[in-house]
Amino acid sequence: MITLNLNPELENKIHEEAKSKGLTIEQYLQEIIEQTLKNQPQKSSQILEYEEWERKLTNFINRPSNIHAQPLSNEAISRKSIYTRENEML
Repeated sequence: MITLNLNPELENKIHEEAKSKGLTIEQYLQEIIEQTLKNQPQKSSQILEYEEWERKLTNFINRPSNIHAQPLSNEAISRKSIYTRENEML
């Protein structure tokens, strides 16, 4: 058995929802919890093996949208440009 201490507003909302569906509060909460747990992905599927993670990262890096990106100019990545912009922020 689980006991919850809910604020009165939330408790009233739960009671009203359960009543409108013709359920007891216990049945209503159980239904919500079961639906929530059903819709969550399994934990084991969230953990990627290193090789799978590396493959996905490589595919992301090499995806077509990056191939068409224009490289930055030498001026944009020059030390002078970087430090000048950094000093202007201060």
